[in-house]
Amino acid sequence: MKHTLKGLSLLLIFTLLMAVSPLSLAYVEPRSKTLEESSTHDYGSLKIQIDRWLYEFKNHDLRFYLVDVLVDDPAQLRTAFAGDAYSKGDVEPTSDIAERNNAILAVNGDFYNYKDNIGLIIRNGVLYRDKATTRDLLLVYADGTFKGMPAGTHTTGSGESYIAEGVVQAFCFGPLLVNNGEITELPKKYIISTKDTIREPRTAIGQVSKNHYIVLIADGRRENWSDRGMTMQEMQKVFVELGCQVAYNLDGGGSTTLILDGEKINRSSGSHERNVSDIVCFTVGSEADAAPAQTAAP
Repeated sequence: MKHTLKGLSLLLIFTLLMAVSPLSLAYVEPRSKTLEESSTHDYGSLKIQIDRWLYEFKNHDLRFYLVDVLVDDPAQLRTAFAGDAYSKGDVEPTSDIAERNNAILAVNGDFYNYKDNIGLIIRNGVLYRDKATTRDLLLVYADGTFKGMPAGTHTTGSGESYIAEGVVQAFCFGPLLVNNGEITELPKKYIISTKDTIREPRTAIGQVSKNHYIVLIADGRRENWSDRGMTMQEMQKVFVELGCQVAYNLDGGGSTTLILDGEKINRSSGSHERNVSDIVCFTVGSEADAAPAQTAAP
């Protein structure tokens, strides 16, 4: 009889656990949420609001930035390479690339040349790489629309057809965090850990609606500031709460950098700004005036 009751108890516990949504298991609610600082910046065709949040947990603090971006012209969302060229070795600080490309707001990109040569890379309407990948992709169209491409949905060799459809940017880091306004199921195996226990500095970008974007920068590995960083699941929840239809994770860790008007806003995990291969940025003025020409390295 005792063995039967024990079996029933275990079955009851398992049933209750199965009834709890995956999100509630993955997401730990902070003890408090505080909007520490908010600033607005109006450049006419580009409007930016930066909110700095403090999430206090039992054993650590998390500070992250939410950047609300409105543009008049979707061409104001651009990318730029270190050395102004697609290459295997060029790297520079985000701030240097931003300054040379007249960027008002800039964050690190997806570090396309870091240790691999896979996936689809389209930047400012030019196809640079079209190879097989098991990663999620993000496509950005000329009208500013984001399209999430879950792993397995990209056909190698279709890069030119994407450009013909109007794709001007393609990123290959990921994973995809939000698609069609809903939290995605994160892959269990990826180039970075997607476990709900892993906290890291993060960079991610999402789209709410036409010409309306959200950039998320989470600091981490900074004692007494942002001790560990942010989980993928926390980012997903924030993006959905803000109404993003698509959100995508970019390179993070020591690369995570937020630049506004030439000033670094966040606190990087290292003692200095890391060199990266590329940035995502927002500009003012026409597309022709936004940046120097970028070429493929020989």
